[in-house]
Amino acid sequence: MGLRRLFKNYLYKKKFDITSKKNIGERIEKQSILITGANSGIGYELTKKFLRLNNFVFATYNKDSENLKKLSDSNLQICQCDQSKIENIDAIINLIKDKPINIIINNAGVWGGKNQNFNQIDYVNFVSASNINAISILKFAEVVLKYSEKNSLKSILNISSQYVSTENNTSGRDYIYKGTKSMMNSFSKNLSIDLKRSYGVNVISICPGNVRTKMNPGGILDPQNAALNIIDILDNAETLNGKFINLNKDILTW
Repeated sequence: MGLRRLFKNYLYKKKFDITSKKNIGERIEKQSILITGANSGIGYELTKKFLRLNNFVFATYNKDSENLKKLSDSNLQICQCDQSKIENIDAIINLIKDKPINIIINNAGVWGGKNQNFNQIDYVNFVSASNINAISILKFAEVVLKYSEKNSLKSILNISSQYVSTENNTSGRDYIYKGTKSMMNSFSKNLSIDLKRSYGVNVISICPGNVRTKMNPGGILDPQNAALNIIDILDNAETLNGKFINLNKDILTW
């Protein structure tokens, strides 16, 4: 890697570095938090950090739960949930029934496979990715509001990407990922109006940036630092309802 690229990466990391900030998450203690896609990447780091802040975490995973099981924490409850089929989300009902859920973090997401360009689109993957990346956030909200402790839900945070911004789209291609995450953004905005009005729930869509994850192994940001930023954002959720933001709380275009 050339010196110019190294320097750019350093500046990018520096832009979102809040490791020196004190009292991150000081208002998030003894909360119950539902995190989807929690076995790796940002979801896993959020799970660990919330547990250290003395919270209870309901963590879902698709197939692999190895990392979550290693945590061995009495404040962690895990549940297998394949979101590619919406009816599978009903599996969490018994997990959360009559229990408080204060925060939902919709972290689970997929790229959507290789065939995403025009005339090459894998439509089976498209339907599956739509369920995971977008439609599931509606279902989780419905299930939690219906079955968890009444009036316990306060915030929903949806992990998106600036790459799917309609206004900033200059590259075309990648119909599955862009389409499904853009759909998620639309649902997020809609929910921020409906749920705030009816239940007092704040809904935020966030781009975590170029984070190193299973989906993006070449990412620049550490998932640990992204998780810290997200916790800091949730500390101020009531001021960010209906917004699409980055880790620095800068407003992004839909």
